[in-house]
Amino acid sequence: MMKFLKICLIGIALGSLSACGALGVLNSVGDFFTVKGSRLDWKGVTVVASEGANLNTPVALDVVLLRDDATLGMVSALSASKWFSSRADLAKTFPEGLSYQSVEIAPSQTLKLPASAFGASRLVGVILFADYLTPGEHRVRVDQMQGDILVQLGARSFSVSAQKSE
Repeated sequence: MMKFLKICLIGIALGSLSACGALGVLNSVGDFFTVKGSRLDWKGVTVVASEGANLNTPVALDVVLLRDDATLGMVSALSASKWFSSRADLAKTFPEGLSYQSVEIAPSQTLKLPASAFGASRLVGVILFADYLTPGEHRVRVDQMQGDILVQLGARSFSVSAQKSE
């Protein structure tokens, strides 16, 4: 801890050699201590598979929780097929940057996932991937970090929305 404080003080002292430099160093030190992202505060996630979901075949669904911008950028560029083929390697390579929850649901079923399945950590993004038989990206970014989430799995694609409270 003392070593870290010394480095910070040296950085501030060096930055103070010019007025503009001091402000830049203070901003970068402040950025270092700022926790990025939003706190995930879902009440739960409800997954509803329509009668003919995924051409009447079970659907694998991954909820990917992303903790930094670099990992978010990388994962958001993947299609579902690329995600499912590389997810284990990505999780090992970036254990601090991402985690995921996997479920599989058959057509005509409803599955309720409690908030405890996802934790309450700070995230920069959430992406859902569905493993459909049809071609496509089958990826949805979720920006809502509070409340109830509804995932509707259709025959050839899926959607994610806020679930209305009853």
